[in-house]
Amino acid sequence: MNVLFSVFKATSIWNQAELIRRCLEAHGINVVFKRYISLWDIIWKKGDAYMWFAVLNPTWIVDSAVVYIEAKKETGRAVFYTTIEGIPYRTLAQNTGVKYVDFVANSKFTADCLKKAGLKVKCVVHHAIDYDLCRKAEEKSGRLRQKLKSDFKDRVIFLYVGRDDHRKQLDRLMKAVDILNTKHPHDFVLLCWTELRRPKLFERPNVKVCGTFGSRPYFDVLKLMASVDYTVFPSVCEGFGLPVLESMAVGTPVVHCWFPPLSEFSLKYANITFDYSYEEFWKTTAEQYFWMHMYDPEDLADAMARAIDIYLNYPDEYTEMKFMCMGHAGHWDYKDVYKPFVRMLTGGQA
Repeated sequence: MNVLFSVFKATSIWNQAELIRRCLEAHGINVVFKRYISLWDIIWKKGDAYMWFAVLNPTWIVDSAVVYIEAKKETGRAVFYTTIEGIPYRTLAQNTGVKYVDFVANSKFTADCLKKAGLKVKCVVHHAIDYDLCRKAEEKSGRLRQKLKSDFKDRVIFLYVGRDDHRKQLDRLMKAVDILNTKHPHDFVLLCWTELRRPKLFERPNVKVCGTFGSRPYFDVLKLMASVDYTVFPSVCEGFGLPVLESMAVGTPVVHCWFPPLSEFSLKYANITFDYSYEEFWKTTAEQYFWMHMYDPEDLADAMARAIDIYLNYPDEYTEMKFMCMGHAGHWDYKDVYKPFVRMLTGGQA
């Protein structure tokens, strides 16, 4: 059986698409990646089934929606997997063929956003991790961890991995660092693996830029996550929030705000979490209202301070948190999480 698979050009999406491919191929399905699936592919029966994976910006996927409709009519085996960070503009969603697509959402949050725009959601299939790869990264992280502990002595090491955009709220993270620098100046360091769009933002005591986002292999990022004491995830708006799951899988607890979709898969009592204060809906050029879950930087600083206290003064509790994170993350291994796609594309049992 051949499945044509069209994947949106973004690193995080391609990484997940690769896991989907591996899951399908483990069940005897041949996957052919394509930048674009055309109506000619359907007419000439180039595939036995068809799958799309894209961000749901309505005008970005309107052409694919037309092809999806035809593929579903001709084969009955068509899947459109999607993610979004907010509510699509209803006018764009309801005045195109996008409204006829039965979407598979990557989170309950994504599903809610689509439904608020009047779009159809078939089901939810969360994003996944390669748990074996994460365990291998943790096993291989010892040398790097020794170096970091040698460089920063007794300081608690936090890590941020991600882009610098308004959804990630690095300004709030830096304000939290300013607060910690007045209360715990000798107890922590924050490593940032990010893009240097605003280099002066990171010119603060106890902040070190250790790499440029997207510049190193994925396995190296996992090893870095496994080498630090905590990952900090300051974001307020996500379609899924994969770094939280990846960090848990390598045994590193995460400091993050408790909001959907992170609350769908994070483990509250094994991570350091705090509540958001209010919601905002930001009109954007990305054809959606970003659903922002805003918090006070002091709440993030307090959470990081709690993390410092646990690591320095309650080592048994910290070790238990690590093991709970690893065990919980194992439920999101791609071999299990992506099985529903096998059933959808074959009509059989996986």
